[in-house]
Amino acid sequence: MSTFSDSDQKNTKASILLVEDDTNLNLALTEMLQFYGYNVAGVYNGSEALEALHRFVPDVIICDIAMPVMDGYTFLQRLRSDPDFRLLPVIFLTAYGTAENQRRAKEIGVEDYLTKPVDPKDLVASIENVLKRRRLIEEEIERNLEQLRNQIVGLLQHEFRNPLTFILGYAELLAASDDGNFSAEELRTMAQAILQGGRRLQHLIENFLLMAELQNRSGKLQHVEAVSAFSLWRTIAQDLSDSAGPLSLDIQLSDQKNDRIIEVDVRLLSEALRRLCEFAQRISRAEGEEIGVGLTSSGPYIGFSVHSDSAELMTLPHHEEAETAVNAWIEQIDTDLSLTIVRSVARLHGGRLTVESEAEKALTLTLWVPVSAEEENESDAQSG
Repeated sequence: MSTFSDSDQKNTKASILLVEDDTNLNLALTEMLQFYGYNVAGVYNGSEALEALHRFVPDVIICDIAMPVMDGYTFLQRLRSDPDFRLLPVIFLTAYGTAENQRRAKEIGVEDYLTKPVDPKDLVASIENVLKRRRLIEEEIERNLEQLRNQIVGLLQHEFRNPLTFILGYAELLAASDDGNFSAEELRTMAQAILQGGRRLQHLIENFLLMAELQNRSGKLQHVEAVSAFSLWRTIAQDLSDSAGPLSLDIQLSDQKNDRIIEVDVRLLSEALRRLCEFAQRISRAEGEEIGVGLTSSGPYIGFSVHSDSAELMTLPHHEEAETAVNAWIEQIDTDLSLTIVRSVARLHGGRLTVESEAEKALTLTLWVPVSAEEENESDAQSG
């Protein structure tokens, strides 16, 4: 196996991990890529590649599919389920050129799919495109972070002032009054307003601290454990159902058929799911409205969904179409600190937050995360 050091990476335009079991082809591809200026490390199966990733992290991985010990599909699944490596770009270079093979690879998250024999210029073009996309993604992430920082500052300035106005206003009124100026009912009203303002401030501070923690994570999860998606969702749904707030919303969890094992930071994901439900409570306007909470499975991802049939979006005209409704909801969601946290937690796990609105007041939010590699392997074996 050929390797390279951190100092080598600084002198080349990109580092590549080549995963190819054919010794002669591995050597030929290594020499060809080195000729084009890349720094290349070669290994011979997916298991060796995973070991190599704990010694260095390349810019791009080029991987065969049919290999001993661990094939390309399994390697890619393991990669996408690992929080440290799930964003690493992978190019499949294989003799398998069927549409079914390509579909399966794209579902798992391959960046490009090339078939052997490959023209060196086509391979280099693919590598450069992947590197360009990665640079654009990094630039976009930085722009989003800067926008998020500005957004948070603006939100906090606005959100903190409202509860503070209630707290300070009533506190000053009480402090300036003489004994016996207020009835017991008036005192209870003032105390309730102060308590509400204090709880709102507490919630804002918790959101702010969690957002700061997420920004300091540098894209990495720290405490990952394997859990049942259904069990996690059921626990959160039950807790919120027992204390759903002034609208007395009932949270109903659908059946267990889509349950999968996920490897996540349970605390962070739980915080995100609670905020997802709380947002649905805030925008639901029907008294006693049931919020639908369920699990959706799609390829190597599982989605935690929250649905409301009485979501109120004041800026949406009644005659607008569903596509416009989705755009309007996205615009509102972009300005909500709680859902900014949800989206950040989803991205940290290699997932995403999606928005669906098929009717005027119907809204479905889904937080997607990858399933564990072992779970995906079992699913593939059953489907095969």
